[in-house]
Amino acid sequence: MTSILRSSLLFGLITTSVAEAQSYVINFDSLRSGNEANLAAPSGVRFSEGTFSPNLDSNGDAILNSNRWRTADLAQSILVSNPADYGRGLAPSGALALDSVFQPTLLRFSSPQDLQTFSITLDRDPLGESVSTINFYSVGIDSNSLLGSISVNQTSPGFIGSLSSPLKGVDMIVLPSGALYDNISFSGSAVPEPAESALAALGLCSWGLWAFVRRRLSNQ
Repeated sequence: MTSILRSSLLFGLITTSVAEAQSYVINFDSLRSGNEANLAAPSGVRFSEGTFSPNLDSNGDAILNSNRWRTADLAQSILVSNPADYGRGLAPSGALALDSVFQPTLLRFSSPQDLQTFSITLDRDPLGESVSTINFYSVGIDSNSLLGSISVNQTSPGFIGSLSSPLKGVDMIVLPSGALYDNISFSGSAVPEPAESALAALGLCSWGLWAFVRRRLSNQ
């Protein structure tokens, strides 16, 4: 294999495996108390009420050991609130934060994400659980696969939880109940679709082959 063809093949593999990374910060400052949190969500991100419940069989009965996180039936909209209304002091940013005091919240991506970073700030009060976790999942048809977790202390005012290393293929993040959340920041890129990657690689390899043929013809 010539150096031109070999280089084009390598370039194709690198190009199709690395998507453009983007960064986001969600702090809810543009909203009013009682607004839906999704009004502050960037495109491709949605907040919903979560429930840990089983899959059902064709008769509507629960399937043993099939519990997984999903959007709750008849789910209420996730709202933003002023933490001071709960006696929890000021929000970490501005006056408002995502209200997850009474229910777990799912942060869902419209397509799987390769996350390079993720961080979130909890409310400024000592209420809640001292040992809790924010969990990251890939979502299948009938099950969720746990990809990683952040340990959080809801009793530490203004606690900041951050990923210690990147995670690939994240579909959903579960924020536990008992706290208000603010300054949700993350960076990453969408996982390339296999068909798109294959077509891009084929096009780049074809370009390399054509360059090789042209070089051979010009040397004759």
